[in-house]
Amino acid sequence: MIHSSNTSSRSIFILALWSLLFTKCFTLEYLVRQYEAPINSLSYVWALSIAMAGVATAVYANIQSEVRTKLLKHPNFLVILTLGSFIVILVAKSLLAKDGVSHSLALAATGLSIIQLLIHGKNLKPRSIGISISWFVAAAAILNTAQPLAFLVFAISICIISFLPRFAQFVALRRGKLDSQAS
Repeated sequence: MIHSSNTSSRSIFILALWSLLFTKCFTLEYLVRQYEAPINSLSYVWALSIAMAGVATAVYANIQSEVRTKLLKHPNFLVILTLGSFIVILVAKSLLAKDGVSHSLALAATGLSIIQLLIHGKNLKPRSIGISISWFVAAAAILNTAQPLAFLVFAISICIISFLPRFAQFVALRRGKLDSQAS
């Protein structure tokens, strides 16, 4: 059986990698649209990245059945899954649309804020509230940007709000684990 902190550390690392992947995808989408690069970003950026990361995550999830079971038992699981699906639809809409991109991405950021609150439910901590507020601020910033720049603002928001804190948490967990093994 895998140690709980080890499983938590790996889950945080997987979430950090997904955040980094989306940061990369949204940044590249901004660059493709800003400089009108003659490539199909849906195929060459989004589909390839998400397919490879999705397979890796699925393999990891099959190995980590206890984590999957814990997620499925979450009291707000169906609401979070529905809201997550809505966010995916909004992001897909923004990728396929020529106009109204900032509105779709701002709604997606708002959805991420709400998900943050739902995941922690009654056990809200200042960190969770701060992340939720950060996504609301990001939504306002995205709403006030021009069409291609909205992708870059969303990418920066993912990096600052999701990737950096999770990566720092992963490093802290690993450092604590290494320190305890050295003792």
